[in-house]
Amino acid sequence: MTSLPTLPAAYDLRLRGDGQPVTTRVARWRSDIGEVAVKTFAAADRARGEWEACVLAFLGEGPASPDIRVQTLVPTRDGAAWAGQPDGGCVLVTQWETGHYRAYDTYAAHEWAALGRGLGALHARLDAMPGQAPQTLSARLAHIDPAVERAKLELAERPLPSHPRIDAAWVARYLALCREMLAACYPGAIEGFPTDDTQRPIHNDYNQFNYLFGDVLPPLVIDWEASIGAPREFEVVRCLNHLPLQAPALARAFVHAYRERRPLRAGHMRWAVDVACLMHATKHWVLQGWLDGLPGFDQRLLGAMEMVTLLARGRERLGAFFVDTIEGSH
Repeated sequence: MTSLPTLPAAYDLRLRGDGQPVTTRVARWRSDIGEVAVKTFAAADRARGEWEACVLAFLGEGPASPDIRVQTLVPTRDGAAWAGQPDGGCVLVTQWETGHYRAYDTYAAHEWAALGRGLGALHARLDAMPGQAPQTLSARLAHIDPAVERAKLELAERPLPSHPRIDAAWVARYLALCREMLAACYPGAIEGFPTDDTQRPIHNDYNQFNYLFGDVLPPLVIDWEASIGAPREFEVVRCLNHLPLQAPALARAFVHAYRERRPLRAGHMRWAVDVACLMHATKHWVLQGWLDGLPGFDQRLLGAMEMVTLLARGRERLGAFFVDTIEGSH
């Protein structure tokens, strides 16, 4: 147990005992209203924290939906979604939620359908959220410099950590595939961007690491700090990743259920595949974490290698899957 900073006075809430660190930003506390999660953002990330709090506040308004389960925000004494800190950072508080994580390859068809229906309902609800996300997908794409990215994908002259399944040849092959995807996907990602899209909020991290499963479906969706504004087709492709190539029936269950709550545009799906592949090709932090010897990055890198290999080989099939699934269900 570690004693953590005191909650800002703006909250009419008394914490008890010591907080239990959960992540670098989140701590679990006992309080006079039950257990809560206290999430602290430094000054440099304040905009992200404020936006997450605003999204949770918005999703908590209005009638409850059986398709949507997110954290319950605890407002400040004055009803604000977050509180500022003297150092320029901010804090948001939510009720502590119980549940467990599950690997994506354990989900049955009805669970994938619940996830798809939930994402469609979330997107439909967020279509009406006022204001604009502090970051957008178009801005992120505009900051990608292909030459800089290619340079980052050259294997540095440094010793590799010892691992029975990852050697220099594997890493070199992984980087080569990333370079191939960068070259193949960057033009389409930029030129095909749907300029008529208003880039409403998406979760942007809707995956197995942010689903809390309990006794009922859908699972609770946590951690909205990565939320940006983007075309909805991008998030559908990104959260399914290589599932359509491995288990197309399960992926179809997700897409069909999504479309029960919100439409998808078949004409934008190949573009969304290009963007998702581009994001995987430029995901440098996984390899860097492994090179730095950080705990758990062996498995992260193996997963990234598998993902990139499947996407590089199956990109055309992936685009066709989404187009055929949407057009064939009319």
